Amino acid sequence: MGSESQTAAPTSWASRAVLLVTVGAAFLSSLDLFVVNVAFDAIGRDLGVGRADGPSPGDLSWVLNAYAVVVAALLVPFGRLADRYGRRRLFLLGVAVFTLSSAACAVSGDVWFLVACRALQAVGAAAMTPTSLGILLAALPRRTVAWSASACGRRSGPWRRPSARASAAC
Repeated sequence: MGSESQTAAPTSWASRAVLLVTVGAAFLSSLDLFVVNVAFDAIGRDLGVGRADGPSPGDLSWVLNAYAVVVAALLVPFGRLADRYGRRRLFLLGVAVFTLSSAACAVSGDVWFLVACRALQAVGAAAMTPTSLGILLAALPRRTVAWSASACGRRSGPWRRPSARASAAC
């Protein structure tokens, strides 16, 4: 009986750690898509948009567009590569690329350097997002995954009227 409780606790702890890391990574990659919208005016001011020698608003829009286009283009191919070469390997590579390019974005002083860093950041995000789901599904017990899927299906299935509560729960 003592050995059962010793083996159950690490598995539970490990599952929670995997849940925290993978959901956190997917959240950060999604958040990064939208957080720049909030800071867009401040970024423009810092980069000198509107000054005679500064970049145009069209140039600045590439800060948003580069990330969205690259993430959208690479999600499916990176999911396939992760299935072929290993989810953990691609996830860790994605985290490293995302983190380093985020630091480069923070120190960029030129709009085109920022666009390049955002595109590289999107490469990392595109690697993290599909791999995090694969890692999470492999780490959780099947009954937990099945219960979660059935609970979401019951709340937001096609026979139900969509609601804000159902969408938030799943």
